[in-house]
Amino acid sequence: MNRIGIFDMKNLNILCAFGAVLPLFGCVTANSIKPSDVKQYNSPQSLIDGKKLNGKDGIGKEYLFEDSVPDALIPHAYMNNLCVAQGGKLFQISKTSLRYMTGKHISALNYPNLLAATGTFHCASNTPWNVSIEPIASRIGGVTGSDPLNFVTLKTSVVSKEQADSALRTSYQQERVIETKAKQAKEKAKSDQLRLKAEYERNLIVNAPKENDIGQTICKNTPLSAYTGTLVYGQPTYNQVEGIVIASLEGFSNDKQNIKINIKGWLNNSNQVSSGRDVLYKQTPLESGRVIWDNKQQWFKCNY
Repeated sequence: MNRIGIFDMKNLNILCAFGAVLPLFGCVTANSIKPSDVKQYNSPQSLIDGKKLNGKDGIGKEYLFEDSVPDALIPHAYMNNLCVAQGGKLFQISKTSLRYMTGKHISALNYPNLLAATGTFHCASNTPWNVSIEPIASRIGGVTGSDPLNFVTLKTSVVSKEQADSALRTSYQQERVIETKAKQAKEKAKSDQLRLKAEYERNLIVNAPKENDIGQTICKNTPLSAYTGTLVYGQPTYNQVEGIVIASLEGFSNDKQNIKINIKGWLNNSNQVSSGRDVLYKQTPLESGRVIWDNKQQWFKCNY
């Protein structure tokens, strides 16, 4: 929902306090800032001070951040346009790590456009400089209309080349740590999968039906065809699903490779046995009492 729409004309002064209405009302938005607006400033510090980007006390300024009111992008917009006005280009050299944050982090801090506008930045120009724009606090504000509002307090600071290089190294190290953890998690998942597969194969061997198991319940994990409830040209259609067939063992073929089974049904989502014509195993409806022959592979003794 467009939250600007929930304000009426008498609330325009509130929106202007947030810097969120169109320029024709005299308020500043990130998109309204142009290089010509900052050409009188000769350094990022003079711009920070002149536009009071850190508030009146200089320790940080709270900005509204919503899809329709992204005021928290204003500090970055000012710095970017200052760099452009000086004939340069602003680069993000490290994303914010939120290391200065206090209190509860709000979900708005995960938005890509806010992440792209915070962190440490380098202006590549004839007189290069570096600046950090860091979230130091966040909160959910009072409701205006029907939805809560996200507020982020940002601190904009000029940083030295050494500090910028340190931020870059820290960011690189953090990325390597994240990549390492992701790789380890992937390797662990693969190892766990192989281990579970090996355990499953061992259990299949241990619990494979034998001739003295006649009358016992046996199961098989296998693809099944479930009726969709739809007919096409008068023919039923099916979706393939993974399921467990449940049956009773009635006998073996002479070569011991095939088994005669009496179908009980399939295991449903309630961990109970269902039967009927709507679910098929190898084109055979899983109706209770239906007797078929099948290869003994993948069948195992179970307790259903």
